[in-house]
Amino acid sequence: TRLPAGGRAVIDGIEKNLNLSPHHTEASKSTLYNYGNTSSSSIWYELEHIHYHQKSNPIHRGDRVLQIAFGSGFKCNTCVWLKL
Repeated sequence: TRLPAGGRAVIDGIEKNLNLSPHHTEASKSTLYNYGNTSSSSIWYELEHIHYHQKSNPIHRGDRVLQIAFGSGFKCNTCVWLKL
């Protein structure tokens, strides 16, 4: 699961409410730690994190990645990626 790196409280709240493990939010927390709140460009940093860790923590054929993005006001977008 790749979440917005908008703030630790946002990531922790989503992790708790979606019953995710810390493993699922690792890319988002790493992006927040290394680059700060990068708004919409955080998706590229998170994808870079996933790509870099493919040898130690690979995504396998059939795995799905959920991305959630939040904007100002009530904006919320989601995308599900499927590894082919």
